[in-house]
Amino acid sequence: MTVKILIEKDDEGYLARVEDHQNLFAFAYSEQEAVTELKNVVEMMMDYHLEQVNDERIIRNELASTIEKYAIQV
Repeated sequence: MTVKILIEKDDEGYLARVEDHQNLFAFAYSEQEAVTELKNVVEMMMDYHLEQVNDERIIRNELASTIEKYAIQV
């Protein structure tokens, strides 16, 4: 996978974004700050998705144990 970071001059600063990922962008007053903020955005998105995966595992495990309660014992 190739990741391309784009940095564009904006009216009052810089916009850093990951190409082809519409939700991964950050604004700051210098290029360096924009890239640092973009890194923070990516880390926050990763944390969010990891929390979602963890919640889904908990739900899946709860469903699996619920299904076991209703299984026919032979």
